[in-house]
Amino acid sequence: MADLGFLLLIFFIVTTVFAIEQGIPLVLPGRAHAITRLKPADVFEIRAHADGTVEAGGQRIGAAAVHALVEARLARDPDTVVVLATAPDASYGVMVQVLDQIKLARCRRISLRTLE
Repeated sequence: MADLGFLLLIFFIVTTVFAIEQGIPLVLPGRAHAITRLKPADVFEIRAHADGTVEAGGQRIGAAAVHALVEARLARDPDTVVVLATAPDASYGVMVQVLDQIKLARCRRISLRTLE
């Protein structure tokens, strides 16, 4: 009887499907890429603060408004680089929500950094 229980235990352990944790799909530059210098006019910075507020262009906005702002900026200048600067003690959810809005605007040039 103990052998049967042991075999059932092994069977269920072997056939169990474990959840695979998925991260944020980003294509990161390799070491072969050179440093790119940008003009300040080509950079659009969005800041995610520790209190959950989002700031873009010097004004506080909601995370849902990021999509429209980035889309409008890309319509004017398709070479715009969007910089998402997040406070070190900010909620991870706020950063992901803003990053999702940037990606929904079809922005392909995104830079992530931490606020000082």
